[in-house]
Amino acid sequence: MVRVIVGVGALIAATLVACGESVDTEATVEAPAAAQIDTQATIQAGIAAGIQATAEAQPSSTAMSANVPATNATPGTTNTPVPTTTPRPTNTPASTPPTGRIAFASTRDGNRRNLEIYVMNADGSNMTRLTNHPEYDLSPAWSPDGRRIAFESGRDGRREIYVMNADGSNMTRLTNHPQEDLSPAWSPDGRHIAFTSDRDGNWEIYVMNADGSNVTRLTNHPGHDWPPAWSPDGRHIAFVSFRDGNWDIYVMDTDGSNVTRLTNHPKYDLSPAWSPDGRRIAFESGRDGNWDIYVMNADGSNVTRLTNHLGQNRDPAWTAD
Repeated sequence: MVRVIVGVGALIAATLVACGESVDTEATVEAPAAAQIDTQATIQAGIAAGIQATAEAQPSSTAMSANVPATNATPGTTNTPVPTTTPRPTNTPASTPPTGRIAFASTRDGNRRNLEIYVMNADGSNMTRLTNHPEYDLSPAWSPDGRRIAFESGRDGRREIYVMNADGSNMTRLTNHPQEDLSPAWSPDGRHIAFTSDRDGNWEIYVMNADGSNVTRLTNHPGHDWPPAWSPDGRHIAFVSFRDGNWDIYVMDTDGSNVTRLTNHPKYDLSPAWSPDGRRIAFESGRDGNWDIYVMNADGSNVTRLTNHLGQNRDPAWTAD
């Protein structure tokens, strides 16, 4: 099942403008700094009515039902029937509340330009602020084991990649470069983090160990290469690139080899998201006149339009099942 979450595409557009790239005005949406997240959950429960049954005694020389064994009747007497059991009322269990936690960035506790990282339960309860700094913190990414959160922050004068425990403790800076590092993405085994950086003159995809060591450049092209998305098996990384004159979706091996173009259209194709089985990739595109969600096979074949609406439909995300 594909679920759509609106907001990430705006961050890409905003950053591209800052980098001097031309951006389709129809592609832009309100920046994350003005985003508002409204989570609401409803839990319903049903209760089944109790059912009670009774049986009347009838004089008989034989058993009254299959539940009463036959006995020899004595002349002039009748057998006393065995009362039937009254069923006990049963309750329908309450619907199971959603599980898991959601990390997000919000300006709810300060200046509208000061994003912080929050976490909440999947039903919107127990909202907790994890970061607290005058500079923005955004793009939270859960580690596969759910124990850590990587994010980008401008707290040290420029955007760098940081990691912290899921409760906000033990915050550690992973990158330290005069240029900007952003959009962290964990490998499925939790051992590596891919990210985007302009440290070598234009936006490229890099990967490092989860502790920040061994930073390696994966892409090398004059055209910008944008946020990485790991395949579920950890063997491939999908990304968006302008290398062929417009924004299209590409895939490569995790060592940067075998770069393959998956989409080829004059309009933008953005935000690749792998299906849990790694066989398909959902993405957003303006190819049919407005922003809609599409899906294709992992090799780029069988492109199918999933939404068709004049409003903007963006940033697809698959459920785990």
